[in-house]
Amino acid sequence: MTLTPELENLINMLNTEKTVCLLAPSFPVDFDYPDIVIQLKGIWFSKVVELTYAAKIINMQYHELIKSDPSKQWICTNCPTIVKYVKTKYPQHADKLIDIGSPMVIMSRFIKKEYGPDLKTVFVWPCLTKKIEAKESGDVDAAITFKELQQIFDYYKENNIPFKDFSFDVTESGDADFDKFYNDYTKVFPLTGAVADTLHYRDVLSPDQVLVVDELKNMPAAYMEKNPNIKFLDPLSCPGGCIGWPGVISTASTAEKIKKVKWYKEYCKKDKMGKKEGKFEYAEWLDFWNKII
Repeated sequence: MTLTPELENLINMLNTEKTVCLLAPSFPVDFDYPDIVIQLKGIWFSKVVELTYAAKIINMQYHELIKSDPSKQWICTNCPTIVKYVKTKYPQHADKLIDIGSPMVIMSRFIKKEYGPDLKTVFVWPCLTKKIEAKESGDVDAAITFKELQQIFDYYKENNIPFKDFSFDVTESGDADFDKFYNDYTKVFPLTGAVADTLHYRDVLSPDQVLVVDELKNMPAAYMEKNPNIKFLDPLSCPGGCIGWPGVISTASTAEKIKKVKWYKEYCKKDKMGKKEGKFEYAEWLDFWNKII
């Protein structure tokens, strides 16, 4: 098989640079855990991290922002397709877009502060528009879909390119584990309504002030104008959330994909964090600004 220049450049980066994989929590729809971690480290990612910590601290920023002005209407900006859609189709509502970076961007900033600015970060996700966001933000060195990741795995196998040797006990060594910073409820972030479900907004807003939608055809930015009671809009552009984008390999139903993500969240409740507890103080120095707003 022949790889695209983009994927060839990524393989070269893996072979020549210290590179960290930022793996989206939607991965269970296409890859088994913990096998995927071993595979990613096998193609020479130095570390493999989830986005759960970034999701948590972004939620905290959202909560404080809404609390600072609960009368204002806000639109979640984790989805770059939604951001561009609002700015082009409903520019009169662009001031409602929350000016805080997405989990991809914030996690990359955190990792580069934690491990050094010279390392490279690669985001692996089902969404093609994340490639545009990565480039426009300047915070992420590359972004590929699950389909493209599988192409790399297949390329290695077809060309007999050796994976990193994990002949020792990967369970004991920790090579089957994510390099964790947080391990909790934000694993459901790729699902419709997950931001609203994990925001803990009840001390600021009532449930009828929060609106959850997926798919652009259901995106009611103008609806907010007609319904001033709506204070927080949690939108994603694909059916079921990010699991519905064409960059996913699986042809399973939306319900089955959702089930896999939720199973993974429940399965990982047994994992221990040790000293890395996901506290905000570890990242209070971060710049949370969203450069693409």
